[in-house]
Amino acid sequence: MGPNLKERYYTPGQCARDVYALLGANVGSLPAAQSEVAPILNRLAQEKNLLEIGLPRDGNHVSQSKWLYYDGEIGIMTARCPHDVGVPIHNHGTWEVVGVYKGELEYRLFNRVDDGSKEGYAELKIVEDGVLRAGEFSVCPLPPHDIHGFQARNDDTWMIAMIHGEYAEERLYFDPEKKSYIRRHQKAWRRSLGR
Repeated sequence: MGPNLKERYYTPGQCARDVYALLGANVGSLPAAQSEVAPILNRLAQEKNLLEIGLPRDGNHVSQSKWLYYDGEIGIMTARCPHDVGVPIHNHGTWEVVGVYKGELEYRLFNRVDDGSKEGYAELKIVEDGVLRAGEFSVCPLPPHDIHGFQARNDDTWMIAMIHGEYAEERLYFDPEKKSYIRRHQKAWRRSLGR
């Protein structure tokens, strides 16, 4: 039996419990489970109070972020995306489902097509390129294909995301045109902007 997504009020805690149930029902088939997380997060994104709740989070690429749920294995967060600068193309070291709570994001998801054997070199292929609007989600899959970048299309864009596991402290930041990447601490880019 799947989650009851028609409940009158859907909490971040209930969302996490539904994700755990989904993962448990799909042991050995993580890609199938990942794609089914989006409707669960979409249900949470229908709640009108998510920007009023949560605990402060030190965002990796944004300065305003809150944990709606966090237990070390699953994390559900909101984050305000700046309109004036895009979040660079980067990896995570884990999988993530990312979407829009309010506003719009120009969003690109990539697969890595090289074998990763040459330091500083990466060939990426765009697998998703478009605009995510409120209630729309994308699955950023397991490494080595956990690569995406995005930019808000307006001043008041908030994303909602769920991660499974912890982000890697050291990330790869990619330049697809140059077929290259650099290694940086996950918060170094935001801090370099003074945010």
